[in-house]
Amino acid sequence: MINLSFTLSNPFSSRYSSVYDTSGKTWMPHKFWEFGIYKNSSIIGFTFDLTMRQDHAGFGIGFELFGWRVDYRFYDSRHWNDETDRWEVYE
Repeated sequence: MINLSFTLSNPFSSRYSSVYDTSGKTWMPHKFWEFGIYKNSSIIGFTFDLTMRQDHAGFGIGFELFGWRVDYRFYDSRHWNDETDRWEVYE
């Protein structure tokens, strides 16, 4: 797992609300995406994460500027089985 994050927040604000959320399935099996716009208390920020071999593995990226946040995430809908070291199989 790789996770890079930097955020400078306004300590006098606790604002948080969702402005726009959407998500959908891709043409690839088990792959989905999410996109969101939020109001928050950030001044500036950036996040990036990349995960493998865990539940809902994928990548995400987010930008924050003057109280607004934009997020994008691409991920696998399956769960990871640590005992068999592969994706969970449901019957």
